[in-house]
Amino acid sequence: MRRYRKLFSTLILCSVLALGFSSCDDIDGYSLGNFWEDIVTVQKIDENTYSFVRDNGEKLWVAAPVGVKWKPKYDRAVINFTILSDEKDGYDHYIRLNDYYDVLTKNAIYIDPDDKFRQDSIGNDPIKVTSVWEGGDYLNFKFAYNTGEKEPHMLNLVSAETDLSLDKDIVKLEFRHNVNKDEPAKYPVRGYVSFNLKPYKTEGRDKVTFEITWKESNGETKTATVEYKYTVDEPLDE
Repeated sequence: MRRYRKLFSTLILCSVLALGFSSCDDIDGYSLGNFWEDIVTVQKIDENTYSFVRDNGEKLWVAAPVGVKWKPKYDRAVINFTILSDEKDGYDHYIRLNDYYDVLTKNAIYIDPDDKFRQDSIGNDPIKVTSVWEGGDYLNFKFAYNTGEKEPHMLNLVSAETDLSLDKDIVKLEFRHNVNKDEPAKYPVRGYVSFNLKPYKTEGRDKVTFEITWKESNGETKTATVEYKYTVDEPLDE
């Protein structure tokens, strides 16, 4: 995972708020001095063309990449962008893409609680979770840890249930971190990871409640409850 001492840079003339709006003087509606940063889902149009969908459903078309070299690795990303237009050609906004960061995107996995080898290999090392939330059909974590930059760390979401879409009032998950023998840990890392929640959609229901636990950086076990609401007439994943 790429190391960021500071995930987002402060842009000239604008004080940027992570996943929010940074206000500059607005002239004639949209100003090229206005910047947004948000987590989005990547939509592939063809081999070399992509658009973005914000977690509020807004669709964004990249009209001007401004020299940013990007080819998405995952289904999620954090982008810094400037709005160029209102609704156009089926998109809510045309945008100028100022910067782009891949967000590790995975599915939850099942590991038999009695499988000692796999439980050990997935790791259970401490990690600092600064926020966890549902958005865009994903469970999203903002995290921090220290790295020695010798080995890549591993992040996973583990279920004790063999059937991920099992019909339960509360689905219990573990956010697991494996330092992968990366010692000594000298440099701070901050980042995001997203886990696909669509496999948890269940016929006849419109929401799932998750109870997520992880080992915090101080060694304590922390718990968060997140509700995932979805539209019942959407097709369920195969």
